Amino acid sequence: KAELEEARWSVNSVEVSEQRRKPAPPFITSTLQQEANRKFGFSARDTMSIAQKLYENGLITYMRTDSPTLSEQATKAARDGIVEKYGEHYLSPKVRTYRSKGKGAQEAHEAIRPAGASFTLPEKSGLRARELKLYDLIWKRTIATQMAEARLEFTNVTVGAETASHSAEFHTSGRKILFPGYFRAYVEGSDDPEAAIENQESPLPALAAGDPLASTGLETLSHETRPPARYTEATLVRELEKRGVGRPSTYASIISTIQDRGYARSDGKALVPSFTAFAVSGLLESHFPDMVNSTFTSELEENLDRIAQGEVDSISYLQEYFLGEKGLRGTAENQGSLSD
Repeated sequence: KAELEEARWSVNSVEVSEQRRKPAPPFITSTLQQEANRKFGFSARDTMSIAQKLYENGLITYMRTDSPTLSEQATKAARDGIVEKYGEHYLSPKVRTYRSKGKGAQEAHEAIRPAGASFTLPEKSGLRARELKLYDLIWKRTIATQMAEARLEFTNVTVGAETASHSAEFHTSGRKILFPGYFRAYVEGSDDPEAAIENQESPLPALAAGDPLASTGLETLSHETRPPARYTEATLVRELEKRGVGRPSTYASIISTIQDRGYARSDGKALVPSFTAFAVSGLLESHFPDMVNSTFTSELEENLDRIAQGEVDSISYLQEYFLGEKGLRGTAENQGSLSD
């Protein structure tokens, strides 16, 4: 630090690039639970309870769905709402359509979106407190899907420092929003789009390679590698979905069950496992390794889907599951007593 305080500083390089950002797909059950947890701290159980009330009151479509598809009625309502609230300048030139990418997705229902041929504005919905927050979130996300792309400009600058015996390089970057597009309505992880737009802007002054710079102060910072972050309800739902464990209707109950039975507790947003969880998991993994893993669970989900579609005989599958070579009965009998 002492040596660099006497260094000669200058701009080594400047790179400017432009990027376009597309809006996220409409909500499905898992993404609604994740976003409500990130933005408002709602648990998956609370989110589904609030959504149930909104659905029963005719304000949103069915809230248990794997499908991000919007009907023609919904797409038209969203595009009309954009023109009315933000102007045609913010309307996507083409209608955006979405399809599920998840394996085994059940698409009997469309995405979670405001109900009806025209969307009720959140401020005119008559809702309050948490119901208003969740409806506003669904309204904004749905509207954003048909809005124009956001355009951003990124500036990456390399700064050089030369001393009598050493040279050092430092990097910084700036970001400027050229056109907010759908940011005007919705920014993931923020419940205030206007504030989020301001926070996303961090412009740098006009710089060119070779420009001399003056150092006004240096600060040394230590860095320690941190362990991976604990799961939150949002990240746990995302992981369950990624691994193919559960269905939209079961995410909330899975997370509630592990807490109700003392396998995990909430610490802020983080889920902290208990010693009971480690003990039970270790016991099951040592005695039923083939059955206590996410691969088995996702394969079971897939087989149940195939049974529902008539591709697999249910009786034959159950016989193999319980009485087969690696079935539940044989596995349990081969373990002997747990005390051994």
